Amino acid sequence: MRDMKEIIINEVYLMGMVNRHPNIIKIYGVTKFKDEPNYSLVLEYADSGTLGKYLKNNITTFKWQDQMKFANEMASAILCLHDNEIIHGDLHPSNVLIHQRTIKIADFGCSRLHGSVINKKEKPYGVMRYMDPKILKDHSYDLTKKSDIYSLAVLLWQLTSCKLPFESETDDDVLKICIINGKREIPIKETNDEYVELYQKCWEFEPKDRPDISEIVSTLKSINSEKNKTIKSEENEITKELENDNLSCQIRNY
Repeated sequence: MRDMKEIIINEVYLMGMVNRHPNIIKIYGVTKFKDEPNYSLVLEYADSGTLGKYLKNNITTFKWQDQMKFANEMASAILCLHDNEIIHGDLHPSNVLIHQRTIKIADFGCSRLHGSVINKKEKPYGVMRYMDPKILKDHSYDLTKKSDIYSLAVLLWQLTSCKLPFESETDDDVLKICIINGKREIPIKETNDEYVELYQKCWEFEPKDRPDISEIVSTLKSINSEKNKTIKSEENEITKELENDNLSCQIRNY
């Protein structure tokens, strides 16, 4: 393991680079409590806890305008990170905080500068349901900015569902194989077509097929946040669901 001080210094340094962005948690300092071996970061307070908790508590009132607001704020924060050559590396609902109905990206413990070298034994892998499937398949493949894009895609889907992806799947080993082989969550009915198309592009298996964060920000801004317009037929949605279920069965049989 790297020395704990080096880990703290790296996290503080990266957070300091983006400390003024309104959708990234602010760092105020580092402290060490008496008789405690580890250091603690002094961070901005988030009054509503994690995104996962917020969605669970507000499932009946969290509508399209709220979904788009959070989507735009998450994308804005990641744009700031990527513009500063920072890969977050561990985006999932517990690392996205809410303060006064505003997104705050947090936990930079797995973050690094783009192109920096990391020992394979120390490589962070994050939460499996939000992880880049390229890394799930090949552990020698390193984190990139496109890894953050995949994680963002799952979060964008979660904003419309207010639930954990693949929450009925209890076998992580089976789920891992399914994700590697292309299984993705089914779009929530009556979700804006452009929004669905965007996150589906973002969770493509091949990183090169995923859009850059600047394209995502631009697309989100062009989507009508006042009205959740959909034009696809219910038949198309059912076909997609059947295709996903069929893929899952094939993988399980294999």
